[in-house]
Amino acid sequence: MQAGELVRSGIEGAIAFNPILAGTLSGLLIWPAILGGVYHAAILPIVLFEMERTGASFLGAVDLVSLVMVAAGINLAHVFFPKQRGQAALAAPGVTINLGFGTFVESAYPFMFSSKVIFAGAIVSAGLGGMMVGLFDVRGTAYLPTFMAPFASTDAFGLVVSMLVAFVCAFLVTVVANRVLGRAAR
Repeated sequence: MQAGELVRSGIEGAIAFNPILAGTLSGLLIWPAILGGVYHAAILPIVLFEMERTGASFLGAVDLVSLVMVAAGINLAHVFFPKQRGQAALAAPGVTINLGFGTFVESAYPFMFSSKVIFAGAIVSAGLGGMMVGLFDVRGTAYLPTFMAPFASTDAFGLVVSMLVAFVCAFLVTVVANRVLGRAAR
């Protein structure tokens, strides 16, 4: 219990010091955290702890924006602008599940691991999304359909803007990687 309180105090202190910086850093670090196995061991319990206390979570909003929406953007770009044949069929379930259920970020892994540009774009998009979460000082959660998540947040408008920034950025970077840079590599 004391460790959870310490973590919560640390998060609250970082947000109180500079929520934009806290959001940006959280966004930039969340993909490496999930890929390194830290997300489920540390971040998810913190989100649940925050939600138990207040009903919504800063890191929960960052999770939704920086993981779910970024993965959805990458997948949707592959639906409409695939680099290779068959990618649209692989990406379509990822878009559907991420937007419909608020979780399936792993669906973006094949595209991120096959392109350094898409991987870097995911990190940048996540950082921008986290920055927006901090700018609006939003608390929320993932694991809800994305169209419902704003209603379970402390600032529906701020969360929607944050979601759109991350989604559009990831989508555009992926389109550029697939269409512009993909042609140059051929």
